[in-house]
Amino acid sequence: MKYKRSDTPAYLIWVERRPTNNGKGKKAYYDAVRQAAQGEIDSPITTDDIEIEIIYTTDVKRAERKDVDNVNKPTLDALEGVAYQNDHQVRSVSCTLFDKNRPATVSGHVEQMNRLFYSDKPHVILIMIYSDTRLAELGGEGEVQRRRYIEWQRNFDRMLSELKKLSAAKRYVL
Repeated sequence: MKYKRSDTPAYLIWVERRPTNNGKGKKAYYDAVRQAAQGEIDSPITTDDIEIEIIYTTDVKRAERKDVDNVNKPTLDALEGVAYQNDHQVRSVSCTLFDKNRPATVSGHVEQMNRLFYSDKPHVILIMIYSDTRLAELGGEGEVQRRRYIEWQRNFDRMLSELKKLSAAKRYVL
């Protein structure tokens, strides 16, 4: 059974670090999640309609990566105080692991697939935070999608410009 909610996440947060909740990597992971979330979220969500989807992609050996149940807790803990006031507000969490070394059939948004599956980083995490209340505060589903498209287009244009410069520079190298 699931709650009825919008299919558009209020926030997309990208983290390129191995998730962990213990040892020397804990602080680095928490800091990376917090920094990425602060770049997207102006103030914590105060309502209790929060749902979180975590997608973890990696190409490291099974013994060196985290299981999905060990990805949820440090991610939720790191988001506390930034994405929401307290993790008691979260009513649903799902986590999916993709091993880039194994064949898989996936569906989703193209702009997310590229970064998840073609990054040169060994660990990539996409955290999608859903809250219909916050989505409405941000201008609604259409406005959030419009802003994401503009940002995607800006990044695409920047990448294309850099490739053209690189290509032109290589033509004149003797």
